[in-house]
Amino acid sequence: MNETLALPPRLVMRDLFLTAFSQKARIGLIFFCIMALCVLIAIQIQPDYKAKSSLLVLMGTEHTFRPAAGQQFMNSGGVDAEQVLRTEASILGSDDLHRTVIREIGIGKMYPKLLEKPGPIAKWMQDIRLFITDSLGMTERTADAESADPMARAVDAFARNLTITVDKKSSVIGLDFTNPDKMVSAGALRILEAQYFVLRTKLYGDVQAPIVQVQRDVVSKQLTGADTALQAFKQQHDISNFSERRAILLKQQGDLETALTKSEAMIAEQSAKLAQLNQQLGQVAGTKKGAPNASAALQGMVQAYRQREEDAQSRYRGSPAVDEARRQALERETDIARMQATQAYGVQADRNKTEADLRSSLAGHDAIATQLTALNKVIDALDADESQLHQLERNRAILEDNYKAVTKILDERQTVEAVEAHRESSVRVIQPPNVPVTPQPTRHLILLAGIVVSMLLSIGSILMSHFFRAIYLRPEALEMDTGLTVLASVPEMRTIGGPSSSVLVVPA
Repeated sequence: MNETLALPPRLVMRDLFLTAFSQKARIGLIFFCIMALCVLIAIQIQPDYKAKSSLLVLMGTEHTFRPAAGQQFMNSGGVDAEQVLRTEASILGSDDLHRTVIREIGIGKMYPKLLEKPGPIAKWMQDIRLFITDSLGMTERTADAESADPMARAVDAFARNLTITVDKKSSVIGLDFTNPDKMVSAGALRILEAQYFVLRTKLYGDVQAPIVQVQRDVVSKQLTGADTALQAFKQQHDISNFSERRAILLKQQGDLETALTKSEAMIAEQSAKLAQLNQQLGQVAGTKKGAPNASAALQGMVQAYRQREEDAQSRYRGSPAVDEARRQALERETDIARMQATQAYGVQADRNKTEADLRSSLAGHDAIATQLTALNKVIDALDADESQLHQLERNRAILEDNYKAVTKILDERQTVEAVEAHRESSVRVIQPPNVPVTPQPTRHLILLAGIVVSMLLSIGSILMSHFFRAIYLRPEALEMDTGLTVLASVPEMRTIGGPSSSVLVVPA
């Protein structure tokens, strides 16, 4: 390598131009080969059409905290716009969404080459790749199966053809999709946006009404069971209304206790009266075997009067005055006996009536006492069942309150979800996808890249030839390297080895 770079820039540039002129055949060959290859590639490549669309992302309620059904809304602070944009871009870039678009359009229409059988060369290259990956232990059967699946490869191709750009300042998401078919490119973007809104609604949808509906059904079944248990308990214990039932029983108890008291007072009164009548009857007619008997006393008096009358007739038969006196005495005694008999009959009748009333009062007292005992048992049983009845009523009241609360929450959720279902999305389409008119300048870019590459290779070839050549093109370079003065030079001539020049060097 010579010291050409030490020369002035104008001389260096002149040497470079001279080198380029001397290497013009090689440069032309490089340029021709590269351009021919680029033209061949440009002819083979099918141009793509790019469809464009843009979406405006607004801050909506779906990006804020949404409480569960029945809970109060709590302010969770501001919404990060950048995070919202990244979320929306992630939804647009999801594989499931892309797979839905491909299914709707069809793999054969979007990527027909994926359905074509690989040629011998492609198959051979694939076998070599699998052999290398198997040798290195990098092959996974599941991955190979997925790569062989046309849908998996179509999803990968769709992701490569789709470009999602996010403008944080304007909250705009740009969508670009390229495909050799201009109708497919615009249709893919249109279907992508439509399915994106559907998927977005499903993801952001806060549907809680079915959950609350299940809760209400559960509470309704529990409430029905509580009603059934309460009604069965009331029927089993003959209770229509506990308070009314208790009030009726207590009133009946009071009435029976009052009647029992009156009966006891009447029995005491009748017993005292009966004792008094027995005493009166004993005084009037005497007693028989220790018990007053008016009939016996009356019969004894009658027999005494008859005996006296017989004695008067037999003993005092000769004296009329004595007989008259005795007769009158007997009449008086008879009147007295009649009066005593009449009084004895009256006392006896009163006694018999009082005794009958006493027996009736005693029977009534026993009946009232029996009823009161039975009623007390019923009241005691009712008091014993009161705690269980109150527990059943309390459970039913709690379940009824729960049912009303859950029903209220369900009505509110249904109203909210109905409003959200008909609410406009917070993402708006600014520019809908249109069918592109002109294809992408892929061929022009390939040709431009060929020109740039050929120029770079040509310049590299010139530089390599300039810095690594074995001869000198300029006498100044020779003088710089040797420090000697160049007296003469031989002009360029045609030689077998190619164009070259020589110089004569003498000591200075």
